[in-house]
Amino acid sequence: MALIDIEIPRWSIDLIYGNTGSGKSFFTGWLIEQAHEQGRRFIILDTKVKNHIGLVALKGVKLLKIKPNVRYDFSKLVNYDQLLVIPTKGLISKIGVDGLIEYYYKPILNELFKKDRDKIIVVEEAHRYNPSSRTAGKELEQLFREGRDAKLYTIAITQSIADFPKLLFRQAQRHFIFKHYIPNDLFYLSKMIPDFEELNNQLRQHDVLEFDPKRMDYRIIRREYIIRRTKHYG
Repeated sequence: MALIDIEIPRWSIDLIYGNTGSGKSFFTGWLIEQAHEQGRRFIILDTKVKNHIGLVALKGVKLLKIKPNVRYDFSKLVNYDQLLVIPTKGLISKIGVDGLIEYYYKPILNELFKKDRDKIIVVEEAHRYNPSSRTAGKELEQLFREGRDAKLYTIAITQSIADFPKLLFRQAQRHFIFKHYIPNDLFYLSKMIPDFEELNNQLRQHDVLEFDPKRMDYRIIRREYIIRRTKHYG
């Protein structure tokens, strides 16, 4: 049981963003622990070898390691209720994170969109799925625009919010924001979120600002309440 209530709705588009090392993946794992406790279905597309590996300690969570020179039938992934997908070091050495996303994770998102229902989809380094800061990648765009009917709840994580297309930014139902320091990001967010500079000044390292753009409502989730049950390696 979490020390603070955090809603895990039947459907949402959540953006989680902050500078490198701010605590995004730790917080994401905490959200997934709450989803697991509620028996929710989820898939995590990790871009690092050990970032979310601690979550496999949760009962029922399966692990898929993407290896080089192996063919995968991604249509079968819809049969797994709780799945963590990670690359191997060999794959990253061979094709890098951009190759992982292009040849493996984008096809997975397409399969999920076509065939799956009622699932939380966690996308690490979501900015890499887009051709540019002005143009949304079609895989994320279709999830953001059309995932509601299938209850495909997307959690997109990025450390480069200024490089994230405004089209997708404006689709988000919730924002989870860590303290920002980079001037370009601060300028961008001040344009998108009212009073962001003042709110940002209230955040300590690893605190999270939860912002609802429809209700124009926010709260600060203090780091003391974000307590993980599984080990975090990120």
